Amino acid sequence: MSNKSELSKFEIETLKNVLNNAFPQELIDKHGSIADEIISLTQLLSYQYQLDFPELETIKSLAQLKISNTQIPVDEHKKSLTLIYQALVKNKQIEKYYFTAFIVSVMRSPSHDNQQFEHYKAITLLVCAKLYAMGDHESAIKSVCNEIRQWSLGKRNDLANNLPDVIDIDMGKLLDELDSKRKEKFEINKSSRLGNQLSNIYVPYNDSYYLNDGILRKKALRDPGAPPTSLIINPVEFEGQDTVTELIEIQMHQEAWASEEAASERKKKSFLVSMKQPSGNGYAIQKLQAQAIINQIQKNNMRLACAINQATKFEIRVLISYCLDSSKVSEKTRSFLLASLTLGSSLERINQLNYNSANNSLVIEHTLPTQKQRKPIIKLITPTKTTFFIELPYDITANLLNDLDDSTSEKISKLLSFINKTHGTSLTTTKISSYLRFLLKQESVDPTIMALIEGQTAQIAPELSYTHLSNLDVQQTYYRFLTYLENLSSKSNNIQFKRQNNIQEESPIGSPLVMSDGVLFCFFKTLDKNIKELSGYYSQSQHNLVTYYVLFTLALSSGYRPVTGWLGKISDYNLHSSTLWISDKEILQSETGRLITLPQIALRILKRYLQYLKAGAVDASKLNLEISARYQQAITGEQHLFFFITNNSIEEVTPTSMTAHFDSVFPLPLNWHRHYIRSLLCKEKIHPELIAAWMGHAQLNEPAFTRFSSYSISDLKIISDLISQKLTSVNCKEISFV
Repeated sequence: MSNKSELSKFEIETLKNVLNNAFPQELIDKHGSIADEIISLTQLLSYQYQLDFPELETIKSLAQLKISNTQIPVDEHKKSLTLIYQALVKNKQIEKYYFTAFIVSVMRSPSHDNQQFEHYKAITLLVCAKLYAMGDHESAIKSVCNEIRQWSLGKRNDLANNLPDVIDIDMGKLLDELDSKRKEKFEINKSSRLGNQLSNIYVPYNDSYYLNDGILRKKALRDPGAPPTSLIINPVEFEGQDTVTELIEIQMHQEAWASEEAASERKKKSFLVSMKQPSGNGYAIQKLQAQAIINQIQKNNMRLACAINQATKFEIRVLISYCLDSSKVSEKTRSFLLASLTLGSSLERINQLNYNSANNSLVIEHTLPTQKQRKPIIKLITPTKTTFFIELPYDITANLLNDLDDSTSEKISKLLSFINKTHGTSLTTTKISSYLRFLLKQESVDPTIMALIEGQTAQIAPELSYTHLSNLDVQQTYYRFLTYLENLSSKSNNIQFKRQNNIQEESPIGSPLVMSDGVLFCFFKTLDKNIKELSGYYSQSQHNLVTYYVLFTLALSSGYRPVTGWLGKISDYNLHSSTLWISDKEILQSETGRLITLPQIALRILKRYLQYLKAGAVDASKLNLEISARYQQAITGEQHLFFFITNNSIEEVTPTSMTAHFDSVFPLPLNWHRHYIRSLLCKEKIHPELIAAWMGHAQLNEPAFTRFSSYSISDLKIISDLISQKLTSVNCKEISFV
């Protein structure tokens, strides 16, 4: 919501760059008039609106730098703005300089309320400035600027008649009325022109007011052929005055599966530490302080049993006893504190979640990029639901949780301060919100379940994309945590931490790319049959079918990401120790990649493939020297191990070529095997950290299976044996290719 803190130097410089959009170089002799209008608009708003725009004074002072010393009468000023607008129209620059055109727009119709117009124009100016600084809101900015400009031309009569009276209300009330108006129009007609016009104003106003989390800022890469990247901005909970923001850069892709993989192989991850108090010891000391803060955050994320920054049982017991005493806390304060404790989210995050007041439950939307698939694929996968519920304890009143006002925040702060002074504790809101993850991690609960309870997205917790599970798993984990809290509270005051007992029917959620064993059984059986039926051992069709068989086997055995040169070179494999070295593309502290143990069935099939390559190199030497050489290069490790043959020519394995080839045999997204295996490992209760290491989801920028890792070959063997059993059960077997 609104940010009342003073702006940093970075924010001031950002606004300076933003304001340059209003001053085109072609209109340099008109900059004074444009600046006068900006200053006039900043002076127009009433106090209740000024509170929501801390940028106002900065914008005003920056505009002051461009005004002329001569005072211009109001009438002449309006005429000057009109002339600027006419010049933009004449030169066909309205589209190019739409922000300037909006600023110089003057109400032409005498039948419209000019005072209302000027207030909307002033609010829009500040909203656009904030959205420009936030980034990735170009479309919304352009839409609202054009709506206000068209209104000034007298072309928005219906819009003007339906806009709320803006002068005597505040921003929150304005948003509520705008939202109500547009919904009213869309209920009558889903394609209502007036509804769309109201939305063009409401959407940027709302985005600006609530500072939408996870804003993506796109930037071009140096390589024009590479996918564009986006920056995920994720606020980090941290005790103290300093503000910490996590910056995660990921690639953007058109394919849903590629977006999932991009989220799981974050290119860059860094932290931005904003210190409110300047240091007199210089930049070097501040840098060390910032690094210490980051190290502490990473240590806290490990949820170690010995961590001193985690809440103790005693602290949680005392907190619950106060929350359940109606004489000490209000219903709203109790609801926010217990919701933060049981849902593992900050108070601000709790305020943004979706609740169903009718049954006092949390409504969780779990939508993934790969949940929408083509109709022919539906029969191969498991359809999943995108919405499920978690019924909250009776002591939490859901309809109060979307109203976190300053009064409630202050009451919570005073209560925690009182508890700490009275009982010698050190409770903080961060300790309270992190207790759920701390406890569940000690119990080795899968992080996808924690992330779902906390309301995380797949971009922040990439494991969510790959895991197929039941809503009962989430509910039962949540209720088990409530039982634990009940036991804590009963030891001190015998008050039961009451909870709901109605568990919903089981329904699948999460990844849809998990098919039944019967589908996989038929797939391997069909491939086996087709390979054996082909009479020409070294025909193009035979080669590709053999390649499909080995590729799918190794994909399921390794969780290898779909990349160019999929499954690497023969030099990446150690046939004696049954291991595969995978060069993950994450930027880690050490470029060691990760090592996994291959299942024995996969190793035997790989050895059969190597025999096929050696025989193929000899056979192809009589007909096609290029193909013969490629067989030999695969054997020696000069080239990648796998390739396709198309029209008697070599076609390397890339995501594009894989899609074309696999579409005829198994038309699923290219990373379906990673969904299948992670869901299998989760179902078989493999330790979550071992799964993350095997999948390449290791946290804290630490590669798995290095000298600093506690994992061993025996841990890898557990996974390889499990996968080997699964492959055998679905008819994946060693067959002779020659």
